[in-house]
Amino acid sequence: MTPLKQAEEDVVSAQVLQQLSQTPYACSSLTQLPSRPANFVYRGVLAQPFTTARSIIIKYSTDLVASNHDFPLDVTRSVIIDSSPRPDLDAKHTFSVKLSVFFEQKSMLTSLADFSSPTTTSTVIKAPHLYLFDREAHIQILEDFTDTAGFKSILFGPNADSLLPQSSPAIIGRRLGSWLRAFHVWASAPEQAALRAQMLQHDPMRRFKYLLTYDGFLSVLEDYPELLDGHKKTLETIRDVMAAEFEKPPTEEDENWGLIHGDFWSGNILLPTTPWREPPLLGGTNKVFIIDWEFAQFGHRSYDLGQIVGDLYERKVFNNVDTAMSVMEGVISCYGELSDEMAFRTAIHIGVHLIGWHNRRPQKGPWMATPEGIVAGLTVGRDFIIKGWKKDRKFFAGTALASLFAAK
Repeated sequence: MTPLKQAEEDVVSAQVLQQLSQTPYACSSLTQLPSRPANFVYRGVLAQPFTTARSIIIKYSTDLVASNHDFPLDVTRSVIIDSSPRPDLDAKHTFSVKLSVFFEQKSMLTSLADFSSPTTTSTVIKAPHLYLFDREAHIQILEDFTDTAGFKSILFGPNADSLLPQSSPAIIGRRLGSWLRAFHVWASAPEQAALRAQMLQHDPMRRFKYLLTYDGFLSVLEDYPELLDGHKKTLETIRDVMAAEFEKPPTEEDENWGLIHGDFWSGNILLPTTPWREPPLLGGTNKVFIIDWEFAQFGHRSYDLGQIVGDLYERKVFNNVDTAMSVMEGVISCYGELSDEMAFRTAIHIGVHLIGWHNRRPQKGPWMATPEGIVAGLTVGRDFIIKGWKKDRKFFAGTALASLFAAK
C-alpha cells in the first residue's frame, strides 16, 4: 500500500480550498485530520469567522482513497477493507457502495437537528450541525467541536484524574446510556418514518458492518485452535445465522430493530479538554458530542449497545485495567431494561467485539497485551458469544455483564 505523496495531498487540499472559496465557508487554511480511508477530513479556519464559530470540519470524497494511492475510489462509492483474505472478496477487498455513506450521513444529520436528547441540568449531548452538503462537489461542512478529544483518549490518558475527577466517569456513562436509549426511541417514532424508509435501503453499510464483525470473528479464533475445541460447530452456526440475517431485507416488525448510529464507541464520543465538573460551574453545562455518523443504518439495537459496552470492557479483558468499568456500568444501567432477546443479543455482540479487538490490537506501547492476555480475552469473547446464543442466564450472573440481565 503506497501512501499519497505530500504533493498529492497538497493538490487535494488546494481543490477543497478552491471549492469553498466562493461560499460563506471559504477558509484561510486547512489542517488534515485522521480519517477513514474513504474521506479526506480537514479542520478549516474560516476566512470570515461566524459569530459562533471560527473553524469548520470539512469532509471531502474524491477518486482516490485518502491514505492509499493504490486504490482508486468511486465517489458513489467504494469501501476498502484491509484485512485477512476472504474468499467472497477480490484480492484488494473492495465492494461497491451504491448509496454513498457520504450522502446517507447527510439525511441522518439533517434529521438529528430535530432530536431532543435527554435534558439534565448539567449535561448537553449533541451531534454536529450540518452546515452544507454539496452533492456535486462531494463536500460536507460540519460543525467543529473545538478544544475536545475522544472520550477514550481522555479516559485512558495521563491527565484522566484531572479531567475526569471523582465520580465523573460513572456520570458520563449514565448520560451516554440515557442518550442512546432516547436516540433509539426517537428513531422509532412515526415522525421518523421517512428517514427509516430511506435508511432501510442503506444495505451497503449493513454489509460493511457484517464484514467488520460477524464475518471475521471465527477466522480470528482459528489462529488459536484450542479455543475452538468442542465449540467450532456452534460458532459456525452462529456465524451463518448472522450472515443470513444481514442478507435478508430488514423490516420494522421487530421492536429491537431500528435506526442505529452504527459505530458507537468511545472514539466517536468527544469531551472538552477541560475538567468535567459535577455539578458544573454556575450557569454552565457539561458537553458531550457524538460524531461520525457514516455507519448509520437500519440494524439491531444491540449493535450500538454491544459496541460501546465491548469497547469500554476490552481494556479490562485484555489489560486487566478497571478504569472504564464504572462508565460501562453507567451505560448499561441508564440504557434501561432490556428484553431477554435484546440482552442476549447484546452479550453476543460484546463477545464479537472483544474477538475483533485482535485485528485492531496495539502492536506496541503500553496497551500491548501479553500472549496470555490475548488468549484470556479471546476466551471471554468466545464464551459470551456461545452463552448468549444458548441464553445461559446463570452463566452471565457471574460475569461483568450481569447488569444486562438485571430485574428479569
